[in-house]
Amino acid sequence: MSSTLTVRDCRRRSFILATAGHVDHGKSAMVHRLTQQATDRLPEEKRRGITIDLGFANWLLKDPEQSLLEYDLGLIDVPGHEDFVKNMVTGVGCIDAALLVVAADDGWMPQTEEHFQILNYLGVETIIVVITKIDLTNADPNLVEAMIREELSDTPHAQAPIIAISAHSGQGMETLGLTVAQALRQKEPHLNQGKPRIPVDRAFSVRGLGTVVTGTLAGGMLEADQIVSIKPGHLETKIRSIEHHHARHSHVDPGMRVALNLSSVAVRKGNQSPESGVSRGQVVTTASLGCVTHCLDGVMERSSRLYRPDRPKPCRLRSGSRVWLHHGATQVLGRIEFPSGNPMAEGGSSPFRLTLESPCFALEGDPFVIRDGSQQETLGGGRIWDTEATAIRFRSERQLTYLGALSATEANPGAYLEARLIRDHGLAGDTFHDRGIWTAKQLAREAALLAKTRGITRQQGWLLDSSWWMSLLESIVSRIGLYHQEHPDLKGFPIETLRHDYLKQLPHPSLWKSLIAALTHDHGLEQAGEFLCHPDHHVALPDRLEAMAAKLMKQLSEHPLDPPYRRHIDLTTEAGDTLRCLIRMGKIIELNSEMVMIREAFDQLVDQTRNWLLKEKSSTVSQIKQALGISRRVAIPFLEKIDREGLTQRHGDQRSWKA
Repeated sequence: MSSTLTVRDCRRRSFILATAGHVDHGKSAMVHRLTQQATDRLPEEKRRGITIDLGFANWLLKDPEQSLLEYDLGLIDVPGHEDFVKNMVTGVGCIDAALLVVAADDGWMPQTEEHFQILNYLGVETIIVVITKIDLTNADPNLVEAMIREELSDTPHAQAPIIAISAHSGQGMETLGLTVAQALRQKEPHLNQGKPRIPVDRAFSVRGLGTVVTGTLAGGMLEADQIVSIKPGHLETKIRSIEHHHARHSHVDPGMRVALNLSSVAVRKGNQSPESGVSRGQVVTTASLGCVTHCLDGVMERSSRLYRPDRPKPCRLRSGSRVWLHHGATQVLGRIEFPSGNPMAEGGSSPFRLTLESPCFALEGDPFVIRDGSQQETLGGGRIWDTEATAIRFRSERQLTYLGALSATEANPGAYLEARLIRDHGLAGDTFHDRGIWTAKQLAREAALLAKTRGITRQQGWLLDSSWWMSLLESIVSRIGLYHQEHPDLKGFPIETLRHDYLKQLPHPSLWKSLIAALTHDHGLEQAGEFLCHPDHHVALPDRLEAMAAKLMKQLSEHPLDPPYRRHIDLTTEAGDTLRCLIRMGKIIELNSEMVMIREAFDQLVDQTRNWLLKEKSSTVSQIKQALGISRRVAIPFLEKIDREGLTQRHGDQRSWKA
């Protein structure tokens, strides 16, 4: 290995470029001319003379017009044959620009079109068209350029630069370098978002080193000796060493092709489970980032270019179709579902749900490509917007409204945040940023803007939709008011009933305490034990129980200090309802489950007990009952009642006044 690089050149910017285009159009020859590196490494590639799998090269490009600026470029050479489009998609999942190669003698061919559509689905903003083999054909380059320009019309790349070159003679190569430099000069350097992830495109063992994985680093910086996680599989491992373009580095930045030497992890073979090791399609990242899922929702589009009279009729895509998801370096089979049973039309976009046959690691906002189940045709692409889709029914109005507010082509953090807030009513501020492709600062900035336009309430680390939160609180206050009118005999609304009815409406159960606090502190409700009530609510006897109440009060007043057992007066449903209402009103005191007495008698006994104990300091049950002139049958439950209320305290068989 080369010596370790410890000083970074601040003038150098790192980007990833990929080739694209039809088979045998000269992509590999162009890369070789630019870098002096051969990218076809497999024996079969050399024997057949075509690229089968991804090839890699590095290109240090000095900006011809900015002497202090140079570009550290990773070049990914992709296969152009229709049988290997699946490998091509793996190569272009994390690129900054594409070199779309068109041979002068062939022109725009089927895989040129398919690759062009894939680049659009993945949101590649910078495409440079390269006409190759201009020295091997009699075709007029101007006519070829005009034909390409026609193909690019009505697309975001209608004004893409078109450069004619010969990889054999070198004609046009300087112009190509200048054009690449001009395009990259307009791009912002990759920022360290604190979300490092490397979709693994190669995994192999090196004698004396162990397992090595390669891929394109996106989202954040990685360092030697850092602990990382391989997902799916959740394999924790440490980075032993890092290489970038065959030089060892202490750390690497996003936008670089990197090779990681990992400890304590094997190379996964064949159909082994992700927990057994690492292979192409898994992602090296941090433990907290993203989600490993079997079910995801998003929005996809199908290009209107799929349906053209001069091309075969495109495959029909309807609910239940078995498709391949291409995401980063991952390829996973799944069943796709749309809101309606109608096939998805070319030129349109639609929400979808994809149920996967194998787990996939993803971030919300990530782009993807969909191909048919036989890997013969690219069907569409878009953005992933829900990585935990099983938590909500796909065809529910709530989910379709959420997906309908988002795009298949743009990853707008403001639209995403507002749509999530409307659907879920709240976002966990401390963990939410780990779900998507945006930084915490980006989301905080969008949340601040949203707070001005829509309103946000902060509760226990959550960002809540203010209008929803106020509506929820007001509905509860109103419901409790109606409950008081319907049940004037009850102390208040049972909190347990509120919990049953409203807990599931909260974004998270931890917000229940905040809900109760808001009801009592901000809306003036009072909590009485396990009940909530309006402050002006007082238990009242319903008219239908007036007669029974008079009867019970008369019965208990006949011998107030020697009341009957409760079972002797609670003989009917009406009597039981009346008795409980009188207890809540405080007119009758419940000594225990078997005995009650009128309040006047209870208050009299409390006063007598206080006077006696303050005089005697302490007394036994027998002494107190004699002083009060009551039977032991009444004395025991009475004294236990005032014990519970904290008026007296026991010391063995003695009691003293405590209040």
